Amino acid sequence: MLGRWLVLVATPVALGAVLWIHPHGGENMYESLAPVADTWYYIHVVLLPLFGLLGISLYVLLNGYSGPVATIGRIGTAIYLVFYLGFEAIAGIATGILIRETQTLPAEQQEGVATAVDAMVTDPIVGGAALIGTAGSLVAVVAIGICYRRSGAPLVPLLGLVGVPITAVAHGGGLADVFGMALFLASVLWLEFGWRRIDERPSPQAV
Repeated sequence: MLGRWLVLVATPVALGAVLWIHPHGGENMYESLAPVADTWYYIHVVLLPLFGLLGISLYVLLNGYSGPVATIGRIGTAIYLVFYLGFEAIAGIATGILIRETQTLPAEQQEGVATAVDAMVTDPIVGGAALIGTAGSLVAVVAIGICYRRSGAPLVPLLGLVGVPITAVAHGGGLADVFGMALFLASVLWLEFGWRRIDERPSPQAV
């Protein structure tokens, strides 16, 4: 149980904290990120496993549930893990390496690298991976919400689970991703410590 709580609580706390200090790129990614290239790189090295742990959190929330809806939720989680982590590795870590390792090149060569960086972050396949991964997380939280609602969970914290796809879609675009993690954390705390499944409550005969 302690391991479950660590995954569910520590993950959004850590992810939200790292996203809070996440540098934001401008229209020219290379020029805007060159001064903070090291920060960008190391933050995305940390974000990769944290986004992975976020997916594991969705699996943990589905623990103990079976049936078609729970299966769909697990499939959505798998889609999120495969596609969103792939996007993060390319748009985050790969671009960070390019920017970090080309700071000493002549200006003409840096222009070519800047074009490559812009191409990486705007490539439709890379963007499509982020979109598919985000959609997977949305499917997962909807399935989790249905499973928990059927077990008697209150509606408000279930709506807050949408913080996961909010974070995925808003990642790197301001503080909306931090808000998404705060929303998810509040929902998890409510569901884990303020509510119990109907089948876990004492029966009238046991009272």
